[in-house]
Amino acid sequence: MVVLGLGTGAIAFKDQLPFLSGITSGASSPISSFLGLLGNNQVSDRLSRGDKLLFPELVTPAKEAGAVAFAAGDFATALTQFESSLQEQRNDPEARIYLNNAKVGTNPSFTLAAVVPIAESPNPALEILRGVAQAQEEMVAAGIPVQVLIADDANEADLAVQVAKALVADPSVIAVLGHGSSDPSVAAAPIYTSGQLPMIAPTSTSTDLTQLAKGEDGVNYIFRTIPNDQFTGTALARYALTTMGKKNAVVFFNPQNSYSQSLKDAFVSTFNLEGGSISQEVDLSQGNPAETVATATGDLIVLLPNSDTFEPAVAVVKANQKKLPILAGDAFYRIESLQQAGAELEGAILSVPWHGQASPNAEFVSTSTALWGGLVNWRTALAYDVGQVFRSAQTQANLTPSGDPSLRSAFAQALAQSDFQAAGATGTIQFTPSGDRNASVLLLTVQPGSTSGTGFDFAPVK
Repeated sequence: MVVLGLGTGAIAFKDQLPFLSGITSGASSPISSFLGLLGNNQVSDRLSRGDKLLFPELVTPAKEAGAVAFAAGDFATALTQFESSLQEQRNDPEARIYLNNAKVGTNPSFTLAAVVPIAESPNPALEILRGVAQAQEEMVAAGIPVQVLIADDANEADLAVQVAKALVADPSVIAVLGHGSSDPSVAAAPIYTSGQLPMIAPTSTSTDLTQLAKGEDGVNYIFRTIPNDQFTGTALARYALTTMGKKNAVVFFNPQNSYSQSLKDAFVSTFNLEGGSISQEVDLSQGNPAETVATATGDLIVLLPNSDTFEPAVAVVKANQKKLPILAGDAFYRIESLQQAGAELEGAILSVPWHGQASPNAEFVSTSTALWGGLVNWRTALAYDVGQVFRSAQTQANLTPSGDPSLRSAFAQALAQSDFQAAGATGTIQFTPSGDRNASVLLLTVQPGSTSGTGFDFAPVK
């Protein structure tokens, strides 16, 4: 297993898992005041093509010099400095994106905006940006001039709206990759639709996105490369009923979160419709939900937290002590699950949209491993797929970089064609009329293993 660093120190970079934390909460950067970095609510300080560094903990002297050169329009020096920084931190996607932006320089180009939750969830943001960087690098190498504008919404709905307004106002931006989670995506989507700016979400699954209206021109502007929560909830419910033979579930979720609520609704609707019943629904955001485990009357625990309620969900796992089988959503696909409750989670079933060991695109797995020095997770794969969607639409609609805002509508219309498809890391990508991805999800189980370093691993259910 390869060991790499997200920052300047060595960090485990594990197969099957999200990239492990190399960014410590509360860490500070000596140049943060110079660059106007995290914690500043000015939207302009949260947007960068290479002139600002948005990950203070990943700063190197060469990368800082690259940003200064980029801001001055000295792209040759910026390119050299970003290349030098990547020699020190090969798995830094921010540096690789800025490197490719410098290669494009002032030439006519398309701009894709990648909106990720840097201030709140830097490691998932990096996972998404690795997919963006890999797709951009392949396009630039193929002669497709693409710059990436990185934006930080801090996983906040209000800030996401501000970022969306700024991107709509920038005529060079042809499409948005994001946002990183459902609540910011749902908040920002109407802004993109009214501005006729396509948004393609790689990691936002809430069914609320499916319900959004089309633009005044009758065109749909909201798409995603990840299956929505209805696919996931249905898969979990049917596995519980048919494979596990469980009929009475206790469901833990966060009703204050769009993702958690929609996944709960999808699971419950299918479970009830196909012969099961829900004995109790427990709010993970209130009180001590783990206390309910002792009196639970069901034969199955279903954990559907969002990131904010992950810790209470882990407490439920520990309180259960393997008495009842567990199903979980993809919020449990993280190293902390195994670190904090690996033994208690043994045998648990969880859903993810993609896994390297069961990838339909082996070439992506090998290429990404060579590029980043280790295996990537589903966020990287699905963000990479957004790049493939853009590349296919650009070819099919014969789009050329002109800076004309009408390119946005032409791009969205290309995606909406019934015969549109793109070949991605996760297989063939096609969209329904609502912009949803028509695809299945993958079920994993927790089992003893040595890959993660915790004594337990996630592995595809056979």
